[in-house]
Amino acid sequence: MIYTPNIDALDELLDFTKESAISREKLRETQKKEIELWHTWDKGGRQPDHLKPLLDSYRGLLEFRAKSWKGNVELPTSTIDKEYQRHFVNAVKTFNPGRGVKLSTWVDHNLKKAGRYMRTYQNMGKIPEGQIAKITEFKQAHEALSNKLGYEPDTHSLAEHLGWAPKRVIRMQKELRKDLPASGFKHDPADFLHPKELEAIKLMQYDLTPEERTVYEYTFGMNGKPQLQPGQIAKLTKINGPKVSRIRSKLRTKLEEAMDLLKE
Repeated sequence: MIYTPNIDALDELLDFTKESAISREKLRETQKKEIELWHTWDKGGRQPDHLKPLLDSYRGLLEFRAKSWKGNVELPTSTIDKEYQRHFVNAVKTFNPGRGVKLSTWVDHNLKKAGRYMRTYQNMGKIPEGQIAKITEFKQAHEALSNKLGYEPDTHSLAEHLGWAPKRVIRMQKELRKDLPASGFKHDPADFLHPKELEAIKLMQYDLTPEERTVYEYTFGMNGKPQLQPGQIAKLTKINGPKVSRIRSKLRTKLEEAMDLLKE
């Protein structure tokens, strides 16, 4: 039997192919225009006025991404919009055409960070807007400091960055602890440590670098942090495993020294 193609179906397929080709061409033209706008902004001293046309080109995408969260998380709509715009601006500032990655791809990669940020608010229930603002301030500071240092910031560094008292940072960390990986140790260190040991652990933190304090806090479960195993610490803090082990070994020595000091 000879197969006779359906002419109408062939016409529809040809029309779809033409439309796809036109869409791809439009996309290429848009991407070409956007990279030109980026170069204008970059070579012109990165002035805000030069950034606006690029932002306008991406505004539809930002609004589309933000809309999916509005009404689904306990955040003001203005906060959601600003969060997406913040990650867009960060993408534009950190984009490097020499890496061979498209601007659109880099922007999309950075906008996913905003999505992860929104998900942390999905199960927070009804929270006063003033408290939400403080949580937002804390999380943005935490992200900024993490990016700057290259690892999880310790409590004191966060306090200095925010201009908050360390106790306030600790309270915030405890409130947000459910966002952290589960710990094998459910209790506060004070529940299972001898008072002298706890005193020694608290004393030793003042003789540590910020990076060492980060490992210290997760090793002993101090300053609002959960007590974690070495592998969990490395994964969470982005400090490589061997370095975490070296720091933990150093902490053991310092703890012994602090214990000896308290015996005197």
